[in-house]
Amino acid sequence: MLSKEEAERERFGAVLAFMEKLGIIESVERWKLIRELRNAINHEYEDDTERLAQFFLEMLQATPELFDYFQRLLTFCSDAYGVTPE
Repeated sequence: MLSKEEAERERFGAVLAFMEKLGIIESVERWKLIRELRNAINHEYEDDTERLAQFFLEMLQATPELFDYFQRLLTFCSDAYGVTPE
């Protein structure tokens, strides 16, 4: 039997796979890499400023990609369901 956390992760994995199929995200693996980067920044408490700076640089470089995913999702919701943000 799956734990609650494992079940949620599995459901979110299914959502990501569907988003990839719809062309909203480039790939599930790329999304997971960006997510891991976000988690590293959020949970990194070490004194290695070089490493922390590298995390922030990589996140900065991924930001346009995330905005693109966001725009693709908005477009999909508008086209498929007529839903637009207020």
